[in-house]
Amino acid sequence: MKLWYSTTSAFARKAVATLKYHQLEDQVELLRITNSFDPNSPHNKDNPLGRIPALQIENGEWLFGSLLISQYLDSVGSKPTLFPMNAKRWQVLELHALVEGILENTTPTIVAERRFRPQNEWWTSRHQQLMERNIRSFKQLEQKLAAFGEEINIGTLSAVCLMDWWIFRPENTGFNLAEHFPNLVAWAAKMDEKYPFLQATKPTA
Repeated sequence: MKLWYSTTSAFARKAVATLKYHQLEDQVELLRITNSFDPNSPHNKDNPLGRIPALQIENGEWLFGSLLISQYLDSVGSKPTLFPMNAKRWQVLELHALVEGILENTTPTIVAERRFRPQNEWWTSRHQQLMERNIRSFKQLEQKLAAFGEEINIGTLSAVCLMDWWIFRPENTGFNLAEHFPNLVAWAAKMDEKYPFLQATKPTA
């Protein structure tokens, strides 16, 4: 198998962390890119969406989307599943959807514009609207995480990826997460310390 990924993407980290959780490193060739926005990046030839992560499975087909890729890797791994089938399943998937929504609110508009357009061309009213949604969502995220403690599943794993990415790229959002949600940041730090595969996949330049 082959996996296109980036060390700075919260979406890609979810897939890589799932891979490492299941100790599948010897079965997957990691193909790192440095700029997913670059139209000439080699991952584009394998993923028509131009996004990462992208996973080529054993039959040669490519899977797109971090959730689908994580589900596939989880299905071929031998560790306890990250996608529980017990009564907590929908809580876990709901938590994942909340995290994914924050990232989707932030990446296409706020991050892209702050990185690649001059400030006088930013869609500031849209940025404000999206950040207000994010702040409401962070408040709900803090409440929902209380039910999981330091349990590992696809929802809590994704939440760690979100928090660490936000701390790693403050210039991309203009919002100080540690100042406004210190409990979330502290929780993510505990999770990184507890789980070696999370510590090993923290974002790096």
